[in-house]
This record gives sequence, structure tokens and C-alpha cells, in this order.
Amino acid sequence: MSHEPTERTPHHDRQGWTRLVFGLLVAPCTVVLAAWAFPKLRVGALLADVIAFAGAAGVAILGLAVSATAEVALAGTLGIAAVAGAALLTLTFWQPSPSFALAIVNGALVSLAWALGTSLGRRVQHPAHLFPACVVAASADLVSLLSPEGPSHAIANSERALSVLAVGFPVPGSAAVAPALGVGDLLFMTLALGVARAHGLPYARTVGCCVLGVALAGLAAACLGVAIPALLPIAGALLVGLPMIRRLRREDRAAAKWSMVIAGSVALASVARGLCMK
Repeated sequence: MSHEPTERTPHHDRQGWTRLVFGLLVAPCTVVLAAWAFPKLRVGALLADVIAFAGAAGVAILGLAVSATAEVALAGTLGIAAVAGAALLTLTFWQPSPSFALAIVNGALVSLAWALGTSLGRRVQHPAHLFPACVVAASADLVSLLSPEGPSHAIANSERALSVLAVGFPVPGSAAVAPALGVGDLLFMTLALGVARAHGLPYARTVGCCVLGVALAGLAAACLGVAIPALLPIAGALLVGLPMIRRLRREDRAAAKWSMVIAGSVALASVARGLCMK
């Protein structure tokens, strides 16, 4: 049975742009409100940390989940990515007020993740291709964080890098900002959302898996007192919550198997190396 392509109307285009604008602006606007209200809020230290992490992760995922439902022409996508990249680059030379800088960073990172992640996700040919992508991304994140020369390791140990490459949120009762998710975490979650939209996977469940994975990463980081590779629990939640992505086609099995074996082996070697260095 053949299906005629659905004609896009101006009404549909307006709806898409409305969702996109809301999704891209929810994080920076929420940060501005929190930066105004939180210094007056007095809560315990533990609750303050929970609120800051949940705020940063929550508004970022909400923004990505809403914006990923919008389909925009390639020119618009590239334009938004260019503006977001330019905004982040500008912050390396210009230091505005902390709350304004945080709003720019959060908005730019969510916009960049949407532009790149959904574009890639919608071009994935089969939903099961998300299976090896989960394993490879989680392994790469683990290696990057554990290796002294890894990008994630460098970012996690640099306050300046975190201020530009991770979404953050004001901490109640203080002027401090708590970083939460890095640009790589946002990109991968948006890629998964793009795959879900393109192939009719349960969208709400996909968003829920991302939320669960981020929550587990935050809980582990709080309990252990160290940075946790968030892509590990995010990928695990997607693999458990979306069993359909584990159904590899016969023609994809060999390539998927070897990519996962190689990535997993490198990750295990990195863990062993870290244990031996202690």
C-alpha cells in the first residue's frame, strides 16, 4: 500500500514553530526566574542540591522533548545551530552577569542539541540502530570521563568548561550555580527522541527513559560524590524501556555486534586502568 505524502499547511508550520520556540526558550526563561527567586529561598543543603539538579535536568529534557516534535526546514535548523554555536563562542570572550550567562548557555545548548540530535535521529534508517548507538555512546562516555586525557574528564574538572558546556541551575539560598548535564548527554537524548519520532516509537516512554536515566545518574553522583557518566544509565534505561530497539535485523547484526564488542572492551580496559592507578 502506498501513502501519499501529507501536505504541510501554514497552520501546521505555525504549530511546529510554536512548539520549537517554546521548547528552546523554556530552559533559559526558567533559569532567569529561578535566579531572581532562589536567593530568597531558604532550604537545607541536600534539598537545595536536589532542586538545582532537578531544575537543570528537568527544564532541559522538557525543552528537548517539546522541540523534538517540531519539524523545521534544513535552512532553519542550520540557522538555529549557527546562532547557538556563536552564542557559546561569544561567552568565551564576554562575561555578562552570571544569571544572564547561564540563561544563554542553557538556551544555546538545548538549541544546539535539538538542531544536531533530531536531524541525525530522523535520518536513522531503522529503530534498532539505536541499540548499538546506546552501547557505543555509553562506552565512549565512560572512557572519556575515566581517562585523564578524555574530554569529559577535562570538562568535569574545569569550572570554566562546565559553565559553557553543561546546563546548570541556580542553587536555592545562594548565588551558586550547579551544573547538571553536558552537551553530549543532551545530544544523545535528542538523537533518541528523533529516532522515536521518525519510527513511531512510544514517545512518552522514550522521554520517561531519559528522565529515569538522568535521575539515576544524579542519585549515583550524590551518593558517591564523584562525576557519573550520565549516558550509561540513560542508555540502559532506553534499552530496558524500549525493547523494540533490541530487535536487530539480520543484515545489521554483524556490524552491530562488533561495534558493541569493541566499544565495551575499550570501556572495560579504561575501568581496569583506572582501578590499577588507584
